[in-house]
Amino acid sequence: MLATLCQALTQFRDYRAGPVKHPLFSLLMILVLSTLAGCRGWDASADWARAHFDLLRRYLDLWHTPPSADTLRRTAQAYDLDDFLGGIGAEDGTVHLDGKRVRGATRDGQVHHFVEALCGGRVIGMVEMGAGTEAPALEALVAALDLAGRLVTLDAAGTTPAVAAALRRRDADFLLAVKANQPSLLNALKRAFDESAGHAYQSAGHAYQSKDAGHGRHETRRARTITEPTIVARVSAAAKIKDIRCLCQISRTRITQEGIVTTVHYHLSSRRLRPRQYARCVRSHWRIEAMHHVLDVALSEDASRICTAVGVVGAVRRWAYAVIADLRGALSFRRFAEIMRANPTPLLELCHSCR
Repeated sequence: MLATLCQALTQFRDYRAGPVKHPLFSLLMILVLSTLAGCRGWDASADWARAHFDLLRRYLDLWHTPPSADTLRRTAQAYDLDDFLGGIGAEDGTVHLDGKRVRGATRDGQVHHFVEALCGGRVIGMVEMGAGTEAPALEALVAALDLAGRLVTLDAAGTTPAVAAALRRRDADFLLAVKANQPSLLNALKRAFDESAGHAYQSAGHAYQSKDAGHGRHETRRARTITEPTIVARVSAAAKIKDIRCLCQISRTRITQEGIVTTVHYHLSSRRLRPRQYARCVRSHWRIEAMHHVLDVALSEDASRICTAVGVVGAVRRWAYAVIADLRGALSFRRFAEIMRANPTPLLELCHSCR
């Protein structure tokens, strides 16, 4: 990931005219590395660069004084999301879409909310939106991505006819979550699985069970799918979503010190999924939610007060997340960021070898 990142940064066109002090690549690397180290503002990034300036000059072309906070801010403001995400290609695999709000960036009176696409651990697309529903932003993001032949997972905010149709226009399949915000559809799914229990088409091949243990709890997951056309058509009428070919249910029974809790979740898909495939797709959607947790806990996104170039700064944080995920080994995300904040030498050596 770091090699891909360095290559992408070398392709950025310098927005400045006339003589300049610091080369653009060096400024962009300071933005990325300081974000990776957990810095959450322009002043913090400038202070980090000043503290490590002698070391940075060994590996990066820099002027004889460190860049100021204003210089770093202007560098970020000169570009947009497409510039920062365009150099990162999508890997083959399932694409996960979800939204996240930057809660600390409120000084300008505007709500900053991202809708993003994750594939193979990398953010491959992102749209910034204000207050309101996510569905229009999801449609815009889907229209901008190459999703042909891919399965796309979304939470309940994206379970609308318009979003499903946008995905089908891009030759993609959907796996949509259904929750209590659509009670009639949820009830139709519950009835379908209740009525199908024990039927011939609900054989062993239409159920899959897995178990997991860790963090003081034991969890058993049982996934079921229904592809029988008559039942699927009845639920499709309640959903008003075209091209539904598979109804999905997964139940989770979790045993902890506090007791036993069972939850049941439902999904709709335009692709005929076997229960094992469905269970893996649902579990992999957790990656984007886990990334959002790491962005807040290790990289302080919710605590950031930056209101200018919020989208670009968000994209840089997601680059930092991908780099840490590749390099952290047995370290936690937070611990890796703390180590790089104190001593960025290993990353600078890697960056130098990648250029």
